[in-house]
Order: sequence, then structure tokens, then C-alpha cells
Amino acid sequence: MPSDSSAHVETGRPRRLRRLTVRIAAAGAVAAALVAGTIAFRSGGNGEERQTPDVAALAGPLADQEPAWEACEFNDDGPPLPGADLSNVECATIQVPRNWHDPDPEVTWDVRISQARNIDPANPGYRTTIITHPGGPYASGLSYSATVQAYTPELRPTTNYVSFDQRGLGQSSHAECEYAYEYVPDDERSAEARAIGEACSQDADVATMTTEQAAYDMDFIRHLLGLESVTYMGYSYGTWLGTWFGSLFSDNIERMVLDSATDSTQKSIQTLYNAAHEGRDRQFRLHMMNWIARNDATFGLGSDPETIWKRYFAATSTPERSLAARHAWNSVNGPVAFSNPAAYPAAASLVSSIIAEGETPTDPVIPVESAARIVDRTDLPDKLRAAAHERLAGLADAPVHEPGETVRGTHGYVIEFTACTDGQWTQGLDYWEEFNERTAAVAPLSAQLGLLVTPTCAFWPTDSKMPPLDDSFPETIVLQSELDSMTPFEQGRAAGTGLPNTSLIAVDNESIHGVFPYGTDEVDQPVIDFLLGGDRPARTIVAAGKPLPLERSTYESWTPLGENAEHATDVPRFTDPTIPAERQR
Repeated sequence: MPSDSSAHVETGRPRRLRRLTVRIAAAGAVAAALVAGTIAFRSGGNGEERQTPDVAALAGPLADQEPAWEACEFNDDGPPLPGADLSNVECATIQVPRNWHDPDPEVTWDVRISQARNIDPANPGYRTTIITHPGGPYASGLSYSATVQAYTPELRPTTNYVSFDQRGLGQSSHAECEYAYEYVPDDERSAEARAIGEACSQDADVATMTTEQAAYDMDFIRHLLGLESVTYMGYSYGTWLGTWFGSLFSDNIERMVLDSATDSTQKSIQTLYNAAHEGRDRQFRLHMMNWIARNDATFGLGSDPETIWKRYFAATSTPERSLAARHAWNSVNGPVAFSNPAAYPAAASLVSSIIAEGETPTDPVIPVESAARIVDRTDLPDKLRAAAHERLAGLADAPVHEPGETVRGTHGYVIEFTACTDGQWTQGLDYWEEFNERTAAVAPLSAQLGLLVTPTCAFWPTDSKMPPLDDSFPETIVLQSELDSMTPFEQGRAAGTGLPNTSLIAVDNESIHGVFPYGTDEVDQPVIDFLLGGDRPARTIVAAGKPLPLERSTYESWTPLGENAEHATDVPRFTDPTIPAERQR
């Protein structure tokens, strides 16, 4: 499943975004140019010469290493797709310069890679090698070569597939703040974020855990495999990484598929994180509430989505009730429904249970105990229910910090290292407090889930910016669902219509995060044809969404998408759940 931090919620302290002070992105090409013989030039769309880093020259003797292929062992945080063919998959560990802008062959990171090999690149029938990335970045991507191979059986005879554990994850080298941070919780609401940011931003190893450095790693993988060019397929955060890759190394990329896309026409990934809160609540309000209302016979909450929505927030209106709901959502991994509507039945049962608990008089309300009762009411397999209660027990047993007590820790979340490096988050504490207050009014579920916090990135300035985009950018297809909560529709549409040499496939009345393969010819066939070497679609494709669980027809959740994937009106507060979609599968 493609992944993204905006939907990741912990049962304890929310993960916060961290920052970096090392300036390595926008100035990267200039720094690389200082190394003799490391630059190839190409013409940009504005007539100016653009620089393509030569990773072989930068890497020096590391460029001569040969991957030692061996059997793979996959981690639990990135297991292979069930049923995927692993018979042709092998793994290897390569060494990459720790900092591509100050390369030293004695100062390296390990990067673990996998290859699903179907054909020798020297064979006349060879078509391409697809480098893939599942998103995040917070889980292993090592098995994803086998996943994308399973997604594209039509390509297997002519195509090889490569994936990797991004530096900082899985079986690749990790970095953690060298200096432990410390703070006093009652100093200020953002004390922890400030402490982590100020500590981690000084760490030289953390400074190399960036999107730009990962893009260099990918081109180095291409070099070590002896390939003149590759194809790229990335999901979620992998679309942001893919845009960096495409901008820096377009000479070495045949074409790209970016699925569930960030708005990579922006210089900062902060725009995605800012937009995801409303995107999540929009899906909850328009898509999930409408579906629950249409299925009143199953869930018994009535047929009016607005009434159900209001009952939910009335039932969680006190701080204790709201915290109990948060614990319940997290303990059963309920937010997964916002990336895959197949989980809507479990999420709807959870919503029903939260309402029932909130409408039952209890005095006093103890959040963990209330969450346990919600879990018991929710329709779950026994194994998942037991796991949820185990998580809740961990909350109940969590140590409580005394007032004035100094808290110390270390930090190693790559997803936050990259987010802080790829954003310009430092508008100031007042900005973030005002942003969170304003956003809570329009995204109450995101607020309830504890996602509206001052990001650690607010204390982690960076000069990093997305590299300039021009007409040398690879031929690209962007796929985006209309009600995606993690990369909201506006993000994907902006990428699909704003990136050079790019076409958009938008799926109407769909909320899945990670569209391809979708299971309909209207969506999948243009992608397959493109990956087989055909032309990308000449115009935007607006495809029909599939029916949701328990249903045989598709209904309009927002407002119909026009031919150019535009909505004719502003986002409605609520819609009639019984209106059939204009496009049916």
C-alpha cells in the first residue's frame, strides 16, 4: 500500500515534522560543478544550459563496485505483496557517498536494493528497467520491485524492476540525531518540537537523509546496473521524489508514472502537509458520510449524512470524549480507510461505536477505558480486537512526566527529515498556532486525531527548493483520485496539468490513495500502453470510479469533474448521497 505521513497517526505522541539546517538542495548543482568532470550539459526549455550531475564521476572508485546479488530477506515493515512472484527477485547492498555534494569514497551509506530480473538488458527484446518507490518514506521499499512486477504482467517479458530501501530505512544505513534532545514539557506547547528541531538540525548525518540525496542514489543504482536509462514509477511521496529525480536526471530517464501526486510544481512540500488536513476531513464528510447514509440498513445511523456527521462530533465534543475517539481510531488502525475505501465497513462500524459511546452517560469519562468500550462495540476480527486492546493497554501504562521534569530522547524519523528539508516551514510559532486554529474549524477530524501540532520543521530552517522544471522533464503520466485524503485532489491535479510533458488521469468519485492498477481499462490501459513505449495521453482523462463496498453503482460525492478535471463550484459542505455519478463504470 502506498504510504504517506499525513495519514500516519500514533497512539501516543504524534510524530512531528523535523528540520535540517544544512543547505544542500537548490545549491546542489552548483556544489557538484566544483568537482571536475562531474557535469554533463543539456539544453533547457528556455534556451539555457542545464546541468546533469555525473554520478559515476562524483562517486569515484565507488562507481566501479559490482552488486553482489543474493537471496532477499524482507522486513516486516515492508513485506512482499501477498501472492507476488519472488522467484526472480534478488537483493544486493551497494555503497553510496554519504553526501553527494561532498563525496568521499571512504564516507558512505549502505543502500539495499532488489531486482526482479526478467531479461538481459543486452537482449534485443529488452524494453526498460522500472525503478519503483512506494511512498512514505517510513517503511521498507525493498520488496516493491516484486509488487510492481505483479501489477504489470503485460510488461514482464521485456522489463526488469528495481526497488530499494531509501537511505535511513529498512536494511539501508540509518541516521539518528547524534545529540539527544531534551525539553521541559510545561515550558511551551511546542517545547518538544523545538527541542528536537534544534538538536537534529545540527547533525551532519541527518543532513544527508534528504529527497535530493535519494534521487542521486537512484541514478547511481542505474549506473551500477549498467543502464543508459530507466523508467520511474512512484506513489505518494514517491511522486515528489520522482519530480526531483526527473528534474535532476532527465537525460537518464525514459518516462515516469507518478501516482497519487504531491503538487511538485511548488518549491516546498509544505504545501502538501498543509492541504492534507482538509483533504482528510473532506473525504470523511463527503465520501464516507454519504456512504454510511446510503447503508443505513447496515449501520443504523440514518440516511442524512449531515445529521450523522453532527452526531459524531456532538458525541465527541468534550476533551475526554474526543481523546477517547482518537485512541479508538488509532488502536484499530482506522485511518487506513482514508487510503483505501475497502476499509469503509470497519471505519463505519467504528464511527457508529464512537457515537454510541458518546451518547451513553458516563461519569467520569476516562479516555482509555472509553476507547476500550468503543473497540468492543466495533465489528472487528478477534485478532485485530486483541491487538487494539494491547495498544490501549500500552497507553494506560505509559509513563507520565511530572511538571518541570526534563525529558530526553533521540530521534530518527526519515519521513520528518525529508519533509523538513524539502519545506520552508519557518514562518514562526504565531503562524503555526494561527494555522492550526483556522484549520481545526474546517478539519475537525484531523484536529481530533491530534494531527494539528506545531511541526518540528518550524524550528528547522532550510534553503532547499524543488529544482527548476523545464521542457527537458521526462514524459510523465500522473494518476489521481478525486477524494484522496493524503495527496488531496488539488495537489495531484496541479502536478498532472502543471508539470512539463505530463498528462493527467483523474478518477471521479474515488478516494483510494495509490490508483494503479485500478482494475478498469479506462484507467489502466493508457498506463500500460505508455510503459510499453506508446505515447502518453494527448489530453486529461477523467475516468469513472468503481462502486464502494456493499454497492453496485457509483454515486456523486463531491460535484462532477469536467473534461479538464475541474469542479464547477467550490467544495460543498454536504451533498445528496443518492445522486448517481455522471460516469459509471
